[in-house]
Amino acid sequence: MAVDEDTAPTSLKTHRYLRLSLVFIVVTLLLSVVIQTIVTSWEPFALGWTPLPSISHYFYTPARTVFVGALIAASLALLALSGRDRATTLLDISALFAPLIAIVPTGLANHQRVGPFECPDIFECVPVEFQGDMRLGIAVYAVVVMALVITMAVIRLRTRTPNPSARLVSIIALITAAAVAALAFAPALNEYFPFNFWPVHSIHFVVTLLFLGVFAAVPILYAGGPLDPGETPPTPRQRSIYRWIAGLLIVDLLLLVAALAFRQVFGETPVVLFGEAVALILFAAFWWVQTFQRWDDPNPPSIVVRRA
Repeated sequence: MAVDEDTAPTSLKTHRYLRLSLVFIVVTLLLSVVIQTIVTSWEPFALGWTPLPSISHYFYTPARTVFVGALIAASLALLALSGRDRATTLLDISALFAPLIAIVPTGLANHQRVGPFECPDIFECVPVEFQGDMRLGIAVYAVVVMALVITMAVIRLRTRTPNPSARLVSIIALITAAAVAALAFAPALNEYFPFNFWPVHSIHFVVTLLFLGVFAAVPILYAGGPLDPGETPPTPRQRSIYRWIAGLLIVDLLLLVAALAFRQVFGETPVVLFGEAVALILFAAFWWVQTFQRWDDPNPPSIVVRRA
């Protein structure tokens, strides 16, 4: 039964708008890329429409603020949709990786220049202007992750609500925080990488693939039907859309891996940029469809309390 917007409980409105916010976060991010590309093309001596190699490279442009803000907002929205079923557990794991995509910028290739920033002397790097910001961000990320894990463990203990999914997410969070902190602050690790390659920036591509790869499993789960007895089941059409989103997202991720592995073959063609744009559009499409699938769920599964 449809729930009128004026009479809908606060919890239902919150879930409606959290899902819709993920759609508009993607719109905001893509819009910033398009506007920045247009602005750059109008600059003196610009050679027509010249997009950067990837969306991640727009970190080095005025679009940086929107890029970082959108990823942090997406992480918070995904965490707010936290729950106990398999899908919401996967969303929690995805949310762990989103801030790192923003904190650790993609590396620039040797002699590649984006605006005033470049890596003139080494194989690939994060420009020196951003290395301090990146290390600080990683340090804060690691401390916040540890604080959150401890806080949630205490809450579960005091309320006597054991949650195996939360334990799994906590373990992954601690491992992720420890790994990125080690790469950022353990100089000895650099000895294992040739060409003075500073390994931290490689985190960006890895966490981007992990974020999208883990999320790709979510529409696969929903394509099979509802994941909780209290959830509005998807229609046959919605199930079909979920299957298409999952399949296209997997193909797109494989394309992104191939584009990185064979970037010399693709040359100046912004294959990664288009691949990332497609992935974001598929991400937004999932949330658009699921928002209206579950628009009238009276008790969204992620906020139903179940005591062991």
